[in-house]
Amino acid sequence: MFAYIDSGEPSYYSARSILLLITLCFLTYLVSPFNSMPRKEREGLLIVYPAIILVYCVLFQVRLLSLDPHVHYYLGPTGVYTWMTNSLICLSFGAAFSLAIAFSASIGGRFYGCLFLVLYILLIIGAIHSRPPVMST
Repeated sequence: MFAYIDSGEPSYYSARSILLLITLCFLTYLVSPFNSMPRKEREGLLIVYPAIILVYCVLFQVRLLSLDPHVHYYLGPTGVYTWMTNSLICLSFGAAFSLAIAFSASIGGRFYGCLFLVLYILLIIGAIHSRPPVMST
């Protein structure tokens, strides 16, 4: 049995894309200097963001979790573009957070940030090169 998500005309974003963008912008605000939170706490939050975003991408973008193991999602020819937009939003924010960690003062933080930055860059390059062909209407 398939859960068909396709809805007709190709679109590049959806309500989920906008919600994802707003949520990640809020997470960015939490670790920015504009937040009144002490710097040590902001750095602690920043350390967990790349890992959380990677787990979110794997569970909800790559695998598209379902509560029913017999239902498989099929995005269709038009839903793929929205899925790619959501994936690239997650990957780009993960790379930005990793870059911020790479500029931290500690050597362990730099190594951790660079490791995640390389991972996110490879995933972004893979997502760009594996995009579907352009649909002709």
